[in-house]
Amino acid sequence: MVLKQNLFDKPNSISQIFTPNYIAKFMVKNLLEFIKINDNYSKDLKVLEPSVGKGVFLKYLLKNNLTNIVAYEIDTTLEKTLRKNFPNVEFKFENILGSNLDEEFDIIIGNPPYLGQNYNAGIFQDYIKNFQICEKFFVGNMDLFYYFIHLGIQKLKPGGILSFITTNYWITKSKKTGIKLLKPHIIEECYLVQYIDLSNLRIFKRAEGQHNCIFILQKKTRDEKEDNIDKSIEVIQITKDAEFNNVNHNFNEMIFKDLILGIQNSYYRKYKSALTNNNLKPDHSWYLLYPEENKGLVDKIESKCLLKGKISYLKDYFIVRNGLIFIRDEIFILEEGKNLKREKSNFYIKIKDSYVKILDNEKERLKKIYKSKSIKKYGYSKGDYIGYAIYFNKKEFDSMDIDERNKFFRKNYPNLTKYLEQYRSELIDILTNAKENPFDFIFPRRGTHIRISEKSKKYKLTDLEPFYESFEKIFISYITDENNFGYSNSTYYATSDTYFLWPKFDQVIDYILILAYLNSKLVKFLFKAKSIRIKRSKTKIEYDLPIINVALFNSETDKQIISEIKKLTSQLIQNNHNIDDTKTRIDKLFFQLFDIDEKEVNYLLSKYYTI
Repeated sequence: MVLKQNLFDKPNSISQIFTPNYIAKFMVKNLLEFIKINDNYSKDLKVLEPSVGKGVFLKYLLKNNLTNIVAYEIDTTLEKTLRKNFPNVEFKFENILGSNLDEEFDIIIGNPPYLGQNYNAGIFQDYIKNFQICEKFFVGNMDLFYYFIHLGIQKLKPGGILSFITTNYWITKSKKTGIKLLKPHIIEECYLVQYIDLSNLRIFKRAEGQHNCIFILQKKTRDEKEDNIDKSIEVIQITKDAEFNNVNHNFNEMIFKDLILGIQNSYYRKYKSALTNNNLKPDHSWYLLYPEENKGLVDKIESKCLLKGKISYLKDYFIVRNGLIFIRDEIFILEEGKNLKREKSNFYIKIKDSYVKILDNEKERLKKIYKSKSIKKYGYSKGDYIGYAIYFNKKEFDSMDIDERNKFFRKNYPNLTKYLEQYRSELIDILTNAKENPFDFIFPRRGTHIRISEKSKKYKLTDLEPFYESFEKIFISYITDENNFGYSNSTYYATSDTYFLWPKFDQVIDYILILAYLNSKLVKFLFKAKSIRIKRSKTKIEYDLPIINVALFNSETDKQIISEIKKLTSQLIQNNHNIDDTKTRIDKLFFQLFDIDEKEVNYLLSKYYTI
């Protein structure tokens, strides 16, 4: 059941989307496979359905001889039908979040309600006041179904099983989000024994967002806790082959029927995750779609990425930050034909209804700027810029007070100042509402400075303008699941949809070798194997992407290979060589350097990650 922006306790306001029959049938059958019960004693197991809806789960529970069932539903309009259709079920038409926390069950199964906290803060505050479980486990940026998982864990008997269908966002979220309490609670009390990734199927016809999953938790016994017993995680992954039929529910039903019967087809993969329960971290994304078969190869790559005996990740070398963030792109990025005209070397900016020629020193404050779509492996499309950004570095004017600064700008940058003054009120309002200094409306908001550690282990605020202008820099799109890392050692300014890899310490970095490694087929495999996807969150590449340590390659042969890789990479950067052939040669050199058989990489990529 999916709840939208309505009060959960008012039946007339509920927007319900019920679970398809084939999903409920599969979930019940699948759950029973885990507990290996038989018809002689299955009826003695106590079952909870926490959000019963029209009773689709009840139908299949009863068909499988599970008769000791307690079912909760807050929509009283369904009461008459439910009681008629399921006379032997114990119904409670009340909010389960207020139920007795000490009542225990062997099985909990269902489709809990989804309701985001961000747009429904009032509802969540009411719940915190009225329900003990909600007060205990509230976190900002959470979803209502998190409470149902917490409650389920509380109500499970040791050894008991919980199976829910939910969105999968909580699996991939990290410590800065609403899973702050959820993942630690799961790790402390339960095993995650199965994860079914449904993100390539559209399960609910009318629901927004279809990144769904089914998961099974098993509550730990006291002995399992004390002995720190580990358990594997079974993964069933619906493949991209199924995506093209994802609105055909007969097709979906066929997939789940085959799953129940154990019939193999190209629409799903079944494997053990390389992560076990003891690998799950309470504050990290869980990259469960990591087949155990891939772990040996990942370990071999990571063995060449050791720094002081530990695997070194991107975060150990680089600070990952967005490009320039302006108060409003539409104002600060000048586009030809819109608010900017060019005639040969002259620039004209639109002030009110006419174009005014800007001064030569004003032109120096216009920076050609790119969006992430311009990024390509080893570089960027130089002609694919979106316009010219007005860029004034705030630190350059820090010594001036406001009046002095205003006079300086009007005298030295009269036309750019007049242009921005047109939008003064709007820009000041944005900054004021964001609780930022309204007098800084002529400057970018972010992306101009970072804190870099010095050898003294102190941090200094570092101006990024020289880096944008002429230093070496590596960058990647902020939404991607491919290892397409761009590079420039000349002027390159980009908007906030680009992540830059700035040096974390005041140290020398071999940018050319690292660039080649980041764009290699080895890293392509790591992106796939470790589910490294960048979706406005940079956590995955920071914490999961290992970085080559050149100091581990000491032989003369290794040094010659590295030298050749760098030579070929430099040719790619200059675009004066056969690009595809050069990339292939670089990949083969990395396979040789890491002592890895390319056939093994191709086999695993083909087996698990083909589209």
